Amino acid sequence: MNLIKWQPNYDLVNNFDQIMDSIFNHGEILNSNHENAFSPAVDIAESKNDYKITTDLPGIDKSNIDISINGGVLKISTNIKLDKINESDRYMIKERKSNNYKRSFTIPEDVEEKKIVANYTNGTLSIELPKSKEIKKNIKQIKIN
Repeated sequence: MNLIKWQPNYDLVNNFDQIMDSIFNHGEILNSNHENAFSPAVDIAESKNDYKITTDLPGIDKSNIDISINGGVLKISTNIKLDKINESDRYMIKERKSNNYKRSFTIPEDVEEKKIVANYTNGTLSIELPKSKEIKKNIKQIKIN
């Protein structure tokens, strides 16, 4: 029998990290039952010409994935619905459930929103955000009264 040292602060630190990540990425804060929430990991990479967001969404039909941009925020959301439960079946274990997934990211100013492309292949969603040649700066002077 293996013994694993209990670390009482691990869950507290892990939960704090998840909440802070959600706040700073404009994401949804998970409910208290976060162990059962569907929250796949996301990779974000930057190259000379673009940014790339990659996440695994296995088993989700691409028609159930929605990607949108509003006010400089890119939002990925899914709606996972399982088949109806057969009332005559007796489950020994029932862990899968219908769930929604929402994740939002503030996109950098140098992204050309009109040229963003998404691909979904074999359960992996990749979003390419091409960089603009020029950064548009909307600077407005505020008059002091």
